[in-house]
Amino acid sequence: MKTVRTRVLTLASSTRKILGALCLSLCALSVAAEAADNTKPASRSTLGLNALEAGELLLRDVCLPAILEQKSIGKLAISVGGLSVAANLYGAGRDDKAYRLGPITTAVYVIDWADGSCTTRVNRGDAEMLRGMAERTILARPEAFVRGSHRLEDSGRVMRTVYCAQSGPERLVASITTPGPVTRRGTPALSSTVYRAQGASALCAATSADQSSTD
Repeated sequence: MKTVRTRVLTLASSTRKILGALCLSLCALSVAAEAADNTKPASRSTLGLNALEAGELLLRDVCLPAILEQKSIGKLAISVGGLSVAANLYGAGRDDKAYRLGPITTAVYVIDWADGSCTTRVNRGDAEMLRGMAERTILARPEAFVRGSHRLEDSGRVMRTVYCAQSGPERLVASITTPGPVTRRGTPALSSTVYRAQGASALCAATSADQSSTD
């Protein structure tokens, strides 16, 4: 009986030692993994960006380079922390794609349109601050964008400004649309679309009438 008891105690002691060693190994692996993760850049979707900062990120690092440098909208969106979402949730069609930046209280996202254009949208926020940010971001590009048409559209529901540059035979166009004085409920605080087009356009020629009617 005493021998059996001794064996049981020995077995229990061995089991504790094995479990202790296993725990130490797992802890070491966890610490090593955490250290490795800390050497990687944090996901930009977890940096606590507000809507203004998120909108700037998507316009500057996704839509503008995607269209102007002919890169993949989806790859750029994912690289900055964008999450693929159902495009129809944001007024797009089944052939379009959408990527939302989060976690952010208001919806901030890009739409990869089937026609090749890219739109950055911020659903809510200070429209004037968002407009100023978008203009600075567009004008900071090396393509030398110049402001063209600037006017109220859709019976005063939105204010739209167009910026243009030239790349060989193509026009490079970036627009900024914000709510107008009689805007509809649900109009995004900022919508900025970037695209390439062929030929001349009246939108790219600022006129005194455009300026005087809106300034």
